[in-house]
Amino acid sequence: MQFITHILYIFGFFFLITACSSSKKLDQLFTKASPYEKYLQNLQKNELDQTALGADWLKAGEISLEDSLLIGLPYNETGYFSPQKPAALSLRYPVQEGQQIQIVLEHLAQPEAIFFLDVFSVENDSSLTLLHSADTLPQLNYEVKESGWHALRIQPELLRGGAYTLAMRYQPSLSFPVSGINSKSVGSFFGDSRDGGKRNHKGIDIFAPKGTPVLAATDGTVGQTTQSGLGGKVVWLNNLENRFRLYYAHLDSQAVRPGQRVYVGDTLGFVGNTGNARTTPPHLHFSVYKMGKGAVDPYPFVHALLDEEPILAADQTEVGIAVRTKAVLSNVRRAPATDSDIVDNIPQHTLLYVEGKSGRWYRISLPDHQQGYIHDSLIEPLEKPTRQLKLTALDDFYFDDPYENKAVRGNWVNGETQVLATFDSLLYVRTNEGHFGWVKPYETDRTSK
Repeated sequence: MQFITHILYIFGFFFLITACSSSKKLDQLFTKASPYEKYLQNLQKNELDQTALGADWLKAGEISLEDSLLIGLPYNETGYFSPQKPAALSLRYPVQEGQQIQIVLEHLAQPEAIFFLDVFSVENDSSLTLLHSADTLPQLNYEVKESGWHALRIQPELLRGGAYTLAMRYQPSLSFPVSGINSKSVGSFFGDSRDGGKRNHKGIDIFAPKGTPVLAATDGTVGQTTQSGLGGKVVWLNNLENRFRLYYAHLDSQAVRPGQRVYVGDTLGFVGNTGNARTTPPHLHFSVYKMGKGAVDPYPFVHALLDEEPILAADQTEVGIAVRTKAVLSNVRRAPATDSDIVDNIPQHTLLYVEGKSGRWYRISLPDHQQGYIHDSLIEPLEKPTRQLKLTALDDFYFDDPYENKAVRGNWVNGETQVLATFDSLLYVRTNEGHFGWVKPYETDRTSK
């Protein structure tokens, strides 16, 4: 009866959430709040934030931002959110001014479910400012305005979830300025020393054969076309939105005039070695000058992912399950890389919940809710028990989370059980009746022989 009551409560709660979500379109006419904030306002309006599930949903979103995992781009993941338990995922990643970030999230199990995507800038490792958000869009694209760290939070609406795939990439916000080549041809970078340390390089040098077409990297208007002893033959290109100016130097010849309107890919001139580059191989000196800021590193503006290694796709059956460690000691790391910080060092047969997988790395949570990444070579399935244990009516038994739920006792758990995994002083077992749960033995050393 208690189980049936719980199910009825879940369904009733679900219909309330569906009803409050339907009012979202009207609210959007009167507020500039993000989709996540609108959803929260609807929860509060219907006093659902005062319920246990609603409070857990809010808490999950807040805690995820406080304990973000670290990744680098590009990043692929197949992951899983349990519809029965509110959860959120937060990933922090480095970004550079001039990059275009693409985030694509695909629902595999519940296509109609709403997943909230929120991107924050991270300052001083703690202060967060919301930059971009979405819910029903299949992807989120944005341009990076300032170099630093961003955090992506993914959270499904209440009582929704299932398996999903996440793909995150960066691309350049400008087109490459030299025809037929890419950023592999950059031979000198922003900030490199010049004139024996008297000045620093304010752009990048892109090496190409003399006469190679130099292209407009953005739609804009030609500013000046000058010639000097330093830059040689030069073209300035003003972005149409007046956000920045592009500087092309050492041209063999110019092909445009001041005031001319040009579009991405139009020829501005040709690669040469005029000015102070006359003793060097032909190349284009390319700079980006931001309004009110001066020269900034142009490399992220034009660098695309090259020869990207394929990331192994994970099967849906690999996520949303419990596994255990098989090595004597296993490192749990904050990022999916062997040189990242170690979050914990755990012993053999420790239980892990697989929340996602990226390549050869599992994103996991421990029974105490600590998160991290572990290499797939360090884990194994729970199929084979590690030993047998005879339970008594005095043993504490937990059907679910031993850190949040009360233990039960009784003769119904008496008898032999199979120990599948451990965590601290707890044993994860399977009873002869087919029940799974945690046991905190009243006595120790009762292993069946």
